[in-house]
Amino acid sequence: MLRALGIAVIVALVLAGVPASARAVEPAVSPEALIKAGIVFNLAMVVSWPESALDEGTFTIGVIGHDESDPSLNHLVGKEVRRRKLVLRDPLPAPAASEVQVVFISRSQSASMSELLAAMAGLPLLTVSDIDGFCEAGGMVELRRDRNRIQLRVNREAADRAGLKLSSHLLKMAEIVKGGD
Repeated sequence: MLRALGIAVIVALVLAGVPASARAVEPAVSPEALIKAGIVFNLAMVVSWPESALDEGTFTIGVIGHDESDPSLNHLVGKEVRRRKLVLRDPLPAPAASEVQVVFISRSQSASMSELLAAMAGLPLLTVSDIDGFCEAGGMVELRRDRNRIQLRVNREAADRAGLKLSSHLLKMAEIVKGGD
């Protein structure tokens, strides 16, 4: 019940930042995509990066690949994250991953997931995806659909290796997974 309420709040917060006129003109965005976007945004708030990994004025989220179930992150552009303006790089070329703070890897990249994660290993960036087995492969946060809910799975060891600190609140909500050693 608490998670369902939290998801409803996330969707409301995401939609609150989007003018009604923009929502009416844009193509319909699935509720799942909005929920995932809200989760990605909130992850940016509950994960701590080394100060050297943050730009002065911007906080950047990049997307590698494309799938219709990807989070609708364009609704977040311009919002504030850690006193920085949120910027979206979509598409993000894989070699440019070191220039962002969060990378969402789309399901369309399932076949190359292991190579992408290996290339990003140890970089101070948060890797997120909805690909099954993402955390076991070395990714940090997996958004897993379970019935009508999005469950969080977290690979704490991968985050530690990247120098990221996950909040205790996130760790309480998520299933902790080992993998990608």
